Amino acid sequence: MAKRRHTEEFEIPFVALMDTMTNVVGVLIIVLVLVGISVASAVKKILSDLPPVTQEQLEQLEEIMSKKMPVPELEKVQEQIVALEEKIRKGTEDVTSLDRSAEGLSLADIPDLEKQIEEKKKDRDLKKSGIETLLAELDKLKATLDQTPIVAPAAGTVVRLPNPKPYPEKPNETRILVAKEGVIFLNEKQFMGAILSELERTRSQFAYKTPDPAPFLPLLQKIFSSKEEIQIAWQGISPLAAKFQMDVLAKTWKALAEGGLQPSAAMLETLGNISLVVRKPMPDVASAVLAATKSDYTLWVAMDTSTDPLKPTIKVVPDGNKVAFHWGGKVDEVSADQRGILRYFKELGDSDSFKDASKSRIIYDPYRLVEFLKSPGVVGSVPKTFAMDAIVKPGSTAVQIALTPRSGETVEKMKQPGSQFIRVLREIKDDPNGVALFQVVPDAIATYLGARELADGVGVPATWDFLGNLNVLINVPGFEVQRFTEAAPARPATATLIAPPKRTLD
Repeated sequence: MAKRRHTEEFEIPFVALMDTMTNVVGVLIIVLVLVGISVASAVKKILSDLPPVTQEQLEQLEEIMSKKMPVPELEKVQEQIVALEEKIRKGTEDVTSLDRSAEGLSLADIPDLEKQIEEKKKDRDLKKSGIETLLAELDKLKATLDQTPIVAPAAGTVVRLPNPKPYPEKPNETRILVAKEGVIFLNEKQFMGAILSELERTRSQFAYKTPDPAPFLPLLQKIFSSKEEIQIAWQGISPLAAKFQMDVLAKTWKALAEGGLQPSAAMLETLGNISLVVRKPMPDVASAVLAATKSDYTLWVAMDTSTDPLKPTIKVVPDGNKVAFHWGGKVDEVSADQRGILRYFKELGDSDSFKDASKSRIIYDPYRLVEFLKSPGVVGSVPKTFAMDAIVKPGSTAVQIALTPRSGETVEKMKQPGSQFIRVLREIKDDPNGVALFQVVPDAIATYLGARELADGVGVPATWDFLGNLNVLINVPGFEVQRFTEAAPARPATATLIAPPKRTLD
């Protein structure tokens, strides 16, 4: 066998291997450097392209991050799931119960349901009809409003501000009633002067002599409780109708009777005289006398008229079975029993100083006064510009004269130089106490301004106020008449009275 030849083995030099590896590593380093340079330039380009962030935007981002909703806790989420499952369960039960209630309805309930449905339909139709009516009325009103012409407001009126001047102490006022059409004149003193002179001449014939009970019957029925009491009381109070108001007499009579006394006309007159002097109501004086008969003198002492507490006019000093009554400097000692007390008050009321208080007092019959005021002689003396009537108002102690304007002076006439208005203004000016009192109804401002301009031209002292209407009521002074009704309750002594503003010239 031939002998195999051995393959030659070549060895690579170590130096060449190291050179190759060095070259590879160098290439890799160069590649890495190039890649790093490329990445750096890319990052730089991205950052340069981004917009700059302001301080405000940074603060807004920080606030948003601070408000980031916290992650809910697992336990709370599970509790919410359980609550929702409970609500679903209850809802399912409610639906089931509704189904069962519907199942419980029978055919017998259907007529009732149909009846209720019909009633609801009728109610609905009725309401619908009412609404349609209202809508139709609304459309009608809108159409009327659209057709209504727009009225331009009246031109403004310039009114001067007043310049207050002192008013005369004893003014002689001439009332100038100002209406839209013109003016009417009324000097109340002159007008009433002629009437009062006639009344004074025949004054005595208007006083009560034998009063008719008919006008007083409603009053007496209100005070007394029976017809018999009225008949008995009338005999005692009717003779005094010309001196005192009938309601006062009736109440005093009743107080005396209820106090156990037997009243009479003489006793009433005595108590009336005392009441005029002490300036207290007659029934209160009667109550004080009744209390004194029972040894209670406080009511009588309280009627003292003295303004000096150290010098009382009324003083009472009891002394055993005697009692001393003081009236000013006069002292009367009487028995402390009922007879002695009543005797003292009778003598006091019948004394001259007390009798003089009622001597000139007269209460007049209003119906006789009215009859006289309506007589042709009085009516004929009234200016033709007014229609006159005399009236009696229950509760009033004065007869009233009612004046209704008939005619006056128109705006055109009063502006003429010789008009009655100018003549009246000159008469007022010639009177040292004369005053022109313009009383203006609300729609007559323009007329007043024209009349006032004329008055200022004449130089007459003047003032003005508003008047509700042109009708005038004047009380007949000096003639107190029976009122036929109870007096109104007296104003409390503690009541605050506000005086009306004083008149001034302007």
